[in-house]
Parts: sequence; structure tokens; C-alpha cells
Amino acid sequence: MQPTTPNTASPDLHEAMAEAGLKPGRSPVPVLLPAGATVFRVRAERLRTLAREHPLQDWLEFVALISDAQADVSARDLPQGVEDSPATAWLDDFAALTAGIKDLVPAPAQQALAENDPQDIHDIAARLLEGRLKGQDLALAPFIVAALQVAWTRHAASQKAEDIHVQSREGGCPVCGSAPVASMIHIGMESGGLRYLHCSLCNTAWHHVRTTCVACGQDKGLSYRLIEELGTAVRAETCDCCHSYLKQVMADKAPGAEPLADDLAMLALDILLAEDGYQPLGVNPFLLLADEPTGEGGDDAEQPDG
Repeated sequence: MQPTTPNTASPDLHEAMAEAGLKPGRSPVPVLLPAGATVFRVRAERLRTLAREHPLQDWLEFVALISDAQADVSARDLPQGVEDSPATAWLDDFAALTAGIKDLVPAPAQQALAENDPQDIHDIAARLLEGRLKGQDLALAPFIVAALQVAWTRHAASQKAEDIHVQSREGGCPVCGSAPVASMIHIGMESGGLRYLHCSLCNTAWHHVRTTCVACGQDKGLSYRLIEELGTAVRAETCDCCHSYLKQVMADKAPGAEPLADDLAMLALDILLAEDGYQPLGVNPFLLLADEPTGEGGDDAEQPDG
């Protein structure tokens, strides 16, 4: 997982666009950089909204709790002596995040945090960044994901959008190289109707042309799948050329939609597409499953209780 024109908008317009994460004078805006701690606060709020009467209510509320902790850690200054590099700063973020959340999480997670070993933390992080986990990783994985996201989001927020070059068919994040968690059809003065891919790690969003497969670039064989009884705000763009799919969040159909949160809440769509033989292009780090059984009995690993 590796990395203008003059502003002529009125003050009121500029403020409204900044609030939406848009930069005046660039259409389409190639890159939308994350707004630090705000990203995680918005995510926590959306997760709690989606959790109401949801089959995954406990898990969504658990991730919302982690998002709150991410926002708190993101809002602080790095301690003196901590290198401002995501490759190393995430360890300090992990320590700060877990110190603030350890008494709020379920008992199994508390036990895992109390017993964590520094080498285990490094190893789990490496496997996360490679998109694979072992069964014994699952209790600590959400907290390591959270720390990595904090560090990389801080890094992305410190960049200058005009220094980041991205092609209109770029499939990987132009800041950190990670896969998108989902795409979103945006609303707003400069990005309304445009598709942006949202990074699963650093929360950067980048423009990608619509009606082309993000994986193989084909514009034929595309179709859209959704589960109507669960609403029309999230659908999957499927490609019959490479048999991949990427979920798409329609911002106009879901006020307050947030890509990672809405992707997480639509796990049922992933299950349906997997049954039909499609492979996910997007990566939701809070949905990574173990790639091997754990324990002498060979039972499949499960997500930790939330």
C-alpha cells in the first residue's frame, strides 16, 4: 500500500465549498484531500445512523467507537521526538488510541489489548497492508487499522493537492497507493455527478471517469447491482470482463453518506456478489477476514465481538 488556478469564488461560496471538501477553480477537482480529524467524526456519526435497527448494529457501533478515538488522536499534536512519517508515527498513534479506548471496548478486545506484543503488532500491520490476516490477528486488527488510518490521513492532509498528479483512470490512491474502499457519486458545485474513489487507508479521494471499470478499464460489460429492500443509496458496479466489482455510494440518495461507513453497512451486497462469482476491487479494512483457519480444530476465524 504505497504514494492551481486562482481562487475567484466569493467568500460565502468559498466557505461552503471548503466545508464540502472542494477547491474552487478546478473542474473536476482531481484530488480531494482529507480534513484531518473531521473525517473520523463524520464517519462515527454516519456509522451510528446506519446502526439503528441494522443486523450488524453491534459491529457498526464498535467501529463508530473506534472512529471517535481516531478523531481524538488525530486532533492532537504528535509528541516531541515522534517522527512525522506514517511509516513510524502509526505506532505512537496506536498507543494513544488504545490508551483512550481500552476501557470502552468489549472484554475480548480488552484482553487482546492488554496482552499485545510489539512484534505481533508489527506483523499484523504488515499482513493488513498486504490485505491478508491470520485468525489470531482479528482481535487486534481493528485497532491497528485505526492507527494506520490516523497516521496516513495526517500525512495526506499535509499534502498540497496541486502537487498530486492523478490520471482520470487511476485505480490506486495517488497519495499512498492503497485500493479504494468504494466510489462515491458526489454532489456539490464542482463535483456534482462526478465519481471519486475514496482511499481505504489515507482517506484521500480522487476523480475517476464514470462508466469504466476501475480494475480493467473496460466500458463494456458493466452493470449495476443493488438490494432494493436495503435502499438505493449503495449499489455495486460489476464488470463482466474481469468479474470484479466496486461499491458505489450515491450521495444524492443518502444525505450524510460516508464511503467506508456505507460500504461496511452493505455487507449483504458483498455476500450476494460473492455467490455470483464476482471479486471485490475495493478494500474495507474493517471487513478483512482471516485467510486461514485458526486453532487445532481448524475452525474458521470470526470477527471479534463488537
